[in-house]
Amino acid sequence: MCTKERGPDQAMSPGLDQVRRVSPDAALQALLSGTGAAVGPEFFRKLVRQLAEVFRVTSAVVGERKPGKDSLHPLAVWSQGDFREEQPLVLIGTAFERVLTQGVFHCQEALDARFPEDGWLRRLGPSGFLGMVLRSSRGEVLGALALVHDAPLEVGPPDLALLGAFASRLVAELERLQAQAGMEQARDFLRKVLNSIQDPLFVKDRAHRWIVANDAFCRFMNHREEELLGRSDYDFVPSQEADVFWRHDELVFGSGQPNENEESITDSAGLTHTLVTKKAVFTDTDGQPYLVAVIRDITEYTRLETQLRLADRMAAVGTMASGIAHEINNPMAYVSANLSFLREQLSQEDVTELDLVELREVVAEAIEGAGRVRSIVEDLKGFTRSDEKRFGPVELPQVIDGAQRLVRHQLQTRARLVHALEPVPPVFGNAARLGQVLVNLLVNAVQSFSVRDPERNLIRISSRTNGAAQVVVEVEDNGRGMEPEVLKRLFSPFFTTKPVGEGTGLGLAISHAIIESMGGQIEVRSTPGRGSTFRLVLPVFSEGVPPVGQGA
Repeated sequence: MCTKERGPDQAMSPGLDQVRRVSPDAALQALLSGTGAAVGPEFFRKLVRQLAEVFRVTSAVVGERKPGKDSLHPLAVWSQGDFREEQPLVLIGTAFERVLTQGVFHCQEALDARFPEDGWLRRLGPSGFLGMVLRSSRGEVLGALALVHDAPLEVGPPDLALLGAFASRLVAELERLQAQAGMEQARDFLRKVLNSIQDPLFVKDRAHRWIVANDAFCRFMNHREEELLGRSDYDFVPSQEADVFWRHDELVFGSGQPNENEESITDSAGLTHTLVTKKAVFTDTDGQPYLVAVIRDITEYTRLETQLRLADRMAAVGTMASGIAHEINNPMAYVSANLSFLREQLSQEDVTELDLVELREVVAEAIEGAGRVRSIVEDLKGFTRSDEKRFGPVELPQVIDGAQRLVRHQLQTRARLVHALEPVPPVFGNAARLGQVLVNLLVNAVQSFSVRDPERNLIRISSRTNGAAQVVVEVEDNGRGMEPEVLKRLFSPFFTTKPVGEGTGLGLAISHAIIESMGGQIEVRSTPGRGSTFRLVLPVFSEGVPPVGQGA
């Protein structure tokens, strides 16, 4: 039977020499010197061996209690002069269960009779036992430390103190391993999260070197992660592109504010990609800044968008075709007539001074007519050209003049156009794109009138400054207006209220995208039966400072 069983609060008799033959100080010194550099499994093996040697017992065991598990997992077992492998021990009905519930459990002898189902004890030493629970700094049970002897084991307070020193060192290592496992688990979780993101993502340090790169970014760069980390854009892309990335990164590092911009990058095959990059900065616990960025490759989207814009322009040209033909035919008619008259007059032998005056007037009229034709052609060229990547200062009055010339014939037959144009500074954008928007708005305004009545149908185009940084352009009509349900879907692609064949449903959706790409806004208000007003808010051009949201 088990004799002299004691709980943690019971007095112990003095220890016996056959159990501990070294002083506590010497034992502690041996503990520190023998395990100081060891960590993990090596540390546990060294410690149980030292335990057995210091206490002169048959076996020493360290076991870990997994959270939510009713078993003890062996970390290291030293028995009969060698290390042993043991299976996890089910705790119910074992001496280790008593250790975990009592904190300290000592059975001097006859241990096997008390715990006949304890397989560890039968193999390690069936007589004496001393065990101590291992608790974290938060009071959680981490496991147990035990001495097992094949003969009676009598211990006293010095032995418990020494065993407590071993237990403290064990707890420190177990907590370190738990923290490390938690960090590795968190790191693994974060890595899986980052790699599940389909858009390329990276993190840079203050020296602009990549320190994190997800799988999508590695595929995008066509390099393995280990080839990217610790290096910068200058190692992989042309220097002029790397300079742009560096400046954009510095803008975020310096301001601390998120930034979104459009960039270009040349891949290893020499192909240029158009990117939208969102960047933000954060600091770690030491105050060091880092930049995180998410990339979206919009090369194909940009190509399709350009095609849609061109298709919308061609549709607009088709809508205006008869008016443009009329605008060209009128001056061409009197140019042809004047040239025919000039040829007839010059074929005569006697040309008087009076005739010469008339001929000069005929030539001037022909030149004026040719100039009108040239002006219309120039407006069409500006409207249909594809230099959409060029962003810069745009003179708004010129764009408004060109747009209204293209729709002049339709305006003359259906509505009256009035102006309220105040002097405004150049805006940031692209003249062709902005012209496309104004043509769309003017055509929509013309088509909002159900009857041709230029005296009553009114279109008003106005411009003014809005503070020092914005210009406002409004296109207002007194047409039939729109219902709230229509307004909700007005800028959706392919949505149109026009009859089949009169609209693609792309004009306003493309106009919305164009204005946003310039860093501006497009707004609309409408009242059924009273008309609509489209309002463009455009950024004033400022040298070297692209507007927020600009996607040139």
